[in-house]
Amino acid sequence: WTLVELPIEIKDGEVTVGFYTEVEKEAWQGIDVVELKLADQSPLEPTPEPDGFIKGVDISSLTKVEDNGGKFYDNGIEKDAIEIFTDYGANYGRLVIWKDPYQSDGYNDLTDTVTKAKRIKEAGMKLLLNFHYSDTWADPGNQDIPQAWQDYSFEELVDAVYDHTEETLAALANEGIIPDMVQIGNEIRPGMLFPHGRIVDNDFSNLATLLNAGIQAVRDAEGGDNIDIMLHLDQGGDNGAFRWWFDGVIAAGVTDFQVIGASYYPYWHGSLDDLAYNLNDISARYDKDVVVVETAYGFTLDDADGHPNIFNEYLEEVGGYPATEAGQAKFLYDLLEVI
Repeated sequence: WTLVELPIEIKDGEVTVGFYTEVEKEAWQGIDVVELKLADQSPLEPTPEPDGFIKGVDISSLTKVEDNGGKFYDNGIEKDAIEIFTDYGANYGRLVIWKDPYQSDGYNDLTDTVTKAKRIKEAGMKLLLNFHYSDTWADPGNQDIPQAWQDYSFEELVDAVYDHTEETLAALANEGIIPDMVQIGNEIRPGMLFPHGRIVDNDFSNLATLLNAGIQAVRDAEGGDNIDIMLHLDQGGDNGAFRWWFDGVIAAGVTDFQVIGASYYPYWHGSLDDLAYNLNDISARYDKDVVVVETAYGFTLDDADGHPNIFNEYLEEVGGYPATEAGQAKFLYDLLEVI
């Protein structure tokens, strides 16, 4: 299969679309989907950004990249990565915090997180601290209990969530660092800390108890009353999922949060129209600010490291933007316009 895009000039309000191909005898041609779209109607100038508009970067892997020889360049001039980000308008840095990242050489543990948080604050950026409550990446398919908590009862697990959150924020405060926003869990649409915090048969009670433990630890921390709390789901274009989840946790007693975070990957999570509908609906329905806290689009299909690429030709076709630097930039521009 291949994607063909052709400009068509419409006269007198009508257009006829036909298909012609030169093929060998008894060959066949399949036409899968035909769409007519208006040519790009986006304004020449971007929509003005309101005060406080977030342009964030996740630098959780920065120290690991640097320790392994990675370098960063701006137009051929080597610079610190965070300096490059801020030079181009980034104003928020996001950091993952794991309990005991034994599988990741200690990166994203408390010590590494404090180191990166200092650099974020020294650059004049705000800090979003992202608690995964795991020893490694947490997402809808992986919400694994930290190894140190494996044998805990549910009540002990609730205390552990509070203590881990409190200890992390205390360590940051000791260095003069107060996060501006804290994320309680990462992509927790099915729940967190499985099996105890998994949502089963629309029962949000255990998840709500765990979330409130983390939230309370933030509020009890130094400067905690001024920290925004984010709750974060994947599937940013799925309005039904967001309504179901937030209706459920609010009914179960989770009310102290200020921001709804959404992951949005256009090749997995619906169209930009789907995202726009969802963000408009949930921001009004729950009277919360909304943040697209994760996104990505590839600028190439080439292999750079010998490992299989996540972003491939199929995702390029579904995503609808070419895998080029210009295509990646256009996607981010269109995403910013939606937000």
